[in-house]
Amino acid sequence: MPSGNAVSLQRPLFLHGQSAGPSVQSFSRREGSQTLLSQCCACGPLSYPGTRDNHHFISLTRALQTQCCISSPSNLMGQQYRSYSFFTKLTADELWKGALAETGAGARKGRGKRSKKKRKKDLNRGQIIGEGRHGFLWPGLNVPLMKEGAMQTIAQRSKEEQEKVEADMIQQREEWDRKRKMKIKRERGWSGNTWGGVSLGPPDPGPSGETYDDFDTRILEVRNVFNMTAKEGRKKSVRVLVAVGNGRGAAGFAVGKATDRMDAFRKAKNRAVHYLHYIERYEDHTIFHDISLRFKRTHIKMKKQPRGYGLRCHRAIITICRLIGIKDMYAKVSGSVNMLNLTRGLFHGLSHQETHQQLADKKSLHVVEFREECGPLPIVVASPQGALRKEPELEDEVPDIKLDWEEVRAAQGMKRSVWSNLKRAAT
Repeated sequence: MPSGNAVSLQRPLFLHGQSAGPSVQSFSRREGSQTLLSQCCACGPLSYPGTRDNHHFISLTRALQTQCCISSPSNLMGQQYRSYSFFTKLTADELWKGALAETGAGARKGRGKRSKKKRKKDLNRGQIIGEGRHGFLWPGLNVPLMKEGAMQTIAQRSKEEQEKVEADMIQQREEWDRKRKMKIKRERGWSGNTWGGVSLGPPDPGPSGETYDDFDTRILEVRNVFNMTAKEGRKKSVRVLVAVGNGRGAAGFAVGKATDRMDAFRKAKNRAVHYLHYIERYEDHTIFHDISLRFKRTHIKMKKQPRGYGLRCHRAIITICRLIGIKDMYAKVSGSVNMLNLTRGLFHGLSHQETHQQLADKKSLHVVEFREECGPLPIVVASPQGALRKEPELEDEVPDIKLDWEEVRAAQGMKRSVWSNLKRAAT
């Protein structure tokens, strides 16, 4: 180790393009620096072969920075060597795969003890480039490069300062782990045990630099799917259904599939923003008219509601309506509740609405609305753009719509609860 103002080198200094010259055993900082500079300027770039203990190289660097003034560009070059073995060639994913044992037959088929599942951790989180146990301060890494107009030099913290920095880092990690256990409503979703309703944030920026900061992404369904292959057998992958929207009528959905769950989230989120629908809204709060549709085995019935009614629907429909910007609507789902069919049917029905202006142009008549607060006074909501038709709409014309038997029974007072005639046993 160097002591005082002397720096000892255990190996000779080599010059590029020349044979090994005489070794320099010891020199003072000021005299040695001047000698080294004269040799470098005369013979070419300097190279010092690194060793496992590189404190000599660090001491030489500090001496050159503190005692010498080198004109830019500098011709000094340090050549480092890194040992290569079996323990350094494995990637982080391969090491985690061996530690978690996620690919064993017991883990796939549910055999063995059901111990607490280990989770993969990002060990680089919280690490600062340049920070180490010895507390060196590297300009440009863990300290600013310039200070008060002058370039800083390599320094080292005192023992007390380094202990304080390490204690603060441990405290921050403990607080981070404690915060992760507490989930806010945006992260919790529909319930605390499922992925449905969880927000993934806005989609990633596009290749041309476009951003989608005003969009939000919500998870609708996460399912594990399997595919039987000849080489790997039963291959598992994750299928994710998400919906995106900006709350102003633009919304879309997409499916992402990957082996890793987070990769599936990223694929679905970035794909959904490329398949957007624009949904027309009446006064920016509800739909234009009642909608009844059937998509495969899923039946959806949507009703227009006044302002302040809220969303009384299936929880997936509530999530999609909030992404679209619909605030007041009633919807009832019957039949199959397959999430993908439900989402496709909902977007198909909302995107094929007939607006009041389209209805006025189609009928060549004024479209009026009767509200409860206005009494018998009609409110004109749309007028035809072309000529106005003289003949009014036929009143005794029966519309060709399929009636719902449940609504007919409710209108005639025939609908009763199945529990109304229940007789309880006397206690």
